[in-house]
Amino acid sequence: MLLIDELVHCTPHDVTCTVTVRADAPFVVDGRVPALVSLELFAQTVAALHAYLHRDHPGGQHGKLLGTRELELAVDHFHVGDALTITGHELWHDEHLAQFRCELHRNGERLAAAAISVAHGGAQDQGARPGAPP
Repeated sequence: MLLIDELVHCTPHDVTCTVTVRADAPFVVDGRVPALVSLELFAQTVAALHAYLHRDHPGGQHGKLLGTRELELAVDHFHVGDALTITGHELWHDEHLAQFRCELHRNGERLAAAAISVAHGGAQDQGARPGAPP
């Protein structure tokens, strides 16, 4: 289940993705989606960064959302038609774990924020980040 629409910016430690909430999207009920879905959007945005940085080594890249801290939700729901921007900034990483500070904005207004911890596997993940975009 892919929720994000586009990877719009990527560096070795920062990522920005976008999504427009559509009526037929998962989790939409009565034209709204719960703001708690922000966690999945954060996880998919971080996964997009990882996939992009490891695009020269397709397959075998697995990740898991381990948890979150400091989840802040400024609204209860997002609405069909909302254009959302999701950002992630890597706070730290080692060979198997990383933590990101993520935010979700609508028209420049921050609607959600959290620190998420993720596990990523495979020997290809060790060391410096390969494949930084030009």
